[in-house]
Amino acid sequence: MSVTFRPTPTLESEHELGHHLECTAHPRQDRREFATYDLAVAGRGDHGEYCRDEFCSPEAVYPVTRRVGDTEPDLDVSSVNAVTLLRALGFLPELGADDIHVRALDQDEEIAPAPPPDCDRGQDMRCGECGAEDMLGRVDLALALAPADPGMPWHGLNAAGTVIDCGRRPGYLQDRLHALREVAVFASERGRDVWWS
Repeated sequence: MSVTFRPTPTLESEHELGHHLECTAHPRQDRREFATYDLAVAGRGDHGEYCRDEFCSPEAVYPVTRRVGDTEPDLDVSSVNAVTLLRALGFLPELGADDIHVRALDQDEEIAPAPPPDCDRGQDMRCGECGAEDMLGRVDLALALAPADPGMPWHGLNAAGTVIDCGRRPGYLQDRLHALREVAVFASERGRDVWWS
């Protein structure tokens, strides 16, 4: 799972520009554009005539809707890194060693991030909205106060080694805060809030 920070959507930013098909080929070989989503879905049937990628299969072809807002700045981070970012911004309290609880996963259990431990109302703080000026202030404060992010090495979360935390590289937090600042400035200049989910 991931969390995306972006300016709040508007009717204009959600306006559809068109649809196309994506698959495993990079760069995209099927350059057709479709007027509606349904036409794009129907276009999956003859995708093989337009794409010659050896790894492309019918199961890997999916329609993509292009919107005006696709060119707006956004920030996409893993849900684990989103919690780190939200803590640096003051949306979540800092945790001490006594607050961290690790449990073993059953073999058949689905893997999904747990809600932050301070959300006893069932509200997940990885979804929210904030005024752009408030977000700018939080980002600037976090950049001024947060020590340089030393990063975190990857580590296994279960004995079988099938579940891992990929960690983060040194300086990651500061890089993401600068990217989030761009989102907040863009939103502020247009009188919009910053939204994340």
